[in-house]
Amino acid sequence: MTYTDADDRSPQLRCALESVIGGYMAAVAEVLLAEEVPVASVSAYGDVHDPSQDDFAGDVEGSVEFTRAFSRRLLGDGGETGLLWCGVSGWCFFHLPEGSGRSLLDSARWMGSGLTPEPVRVAAFLSEVRLDPREAGSGERPFYRAPHSDPDGLFRRLEAFGTASGADDVVTHLRSTACRRRTVEALTAEQQEIVDVALHTGELEALAGLLEYVEGATPDDVLRELARRLARDLTLRARDGVESVDEHREAFSYAEGQR
Repeated sequence: MTYTDADDRSPQLRCALESVIGGYMAAVAEVLLAEEVPVASVSAYGDVHDPSQDDFAGDVEGSVEFTRAFSRRLLGDGGETGLLWCGVSGWCFFHLPEGSGRSLLDSARWMGSGLTPEPVRVAAFLSEVRLDPREAGSGERPFYRAPHSDPDGLFRRLEAFGTASGADDVVTHLRSTACRRRTVEALTAEQQEIVDVALHTGELEALAGLLEYVEGATPDDVLRELARRLARDLTLRARDGVESVDEHREAFSYAEGQR
């Protein structure tokens, strides 16, 4: 794809760049989800000439963001965490504690390794972050490309990772597939114990409601059926008592057939 000077500010250029940035973010998210990292969302921004990005000395960007629970496990608070890809400096890990007032640049730990490293290398960087989130990478920001320059060259580099016009839709499917795999593995794991867990009736109803939401929201047919059957198992066990724990196992039986 080639844009002349007259065309390189066009909406078509922004859409084209967001498609390939989204594809790159989705490729990274797929690797992370396969490693059971709880990806919450991805984003892609492709206005290469946006002057508001000058304060950041950047232009286009993308991100892979994680759940608040992941942040709490990693850093002890529920702040915002994620991986940012900057079209000038490549990848960094960021952590914004709730109410801290810190900027992304204040918290950034830069990966290095070039502007568009392979997704498996990005996942390896996150593994380093999980071992030592405050020291992994570098606090010194690298620069691999001048802001607002050479959109054609940037497009070609990113195109190698695929395209995704709706990156979040792609990631929704990837998350559903990863959740299905983990659910099947958990339900069919060997040497399981019966756990004594006390629940208020409202908590059980809330759990059943969450499973019903998954059943209606997921695009994955297998995950939809697992959610339906697991909700039914829990409801019947609550009615029939602890002695019925091995009787009401529809989700387990269905998961066995999916292995």
